[in-house]
Amino acid sequence: MHIFKTWTFRWWEVGLIKLCLISLGIILAVYFYNYLVGLLWLWWILFIVTTIYFIARWIKEKSNK
Repeated sequence: MHIFKTWTFRWWEVGLIKLCLISLGIILAVYFYNYLVGLLWLWWILFIVTTIYFIARWIKEKSNK
């Protein structure tokens, strides 16, 4: 039995996976709202750090061309 095997997805299948995960995130956020609202500062920090990372990566890639 091969649990971990290589998969190849089409672009629309990746879109469906993303939609599924976003929906799951919204459902969990609504369900655990009172707990998650106390950690709002953490979500903002994660958002800012990942945004800075991807902007820096984009600028570096753009300057290499």
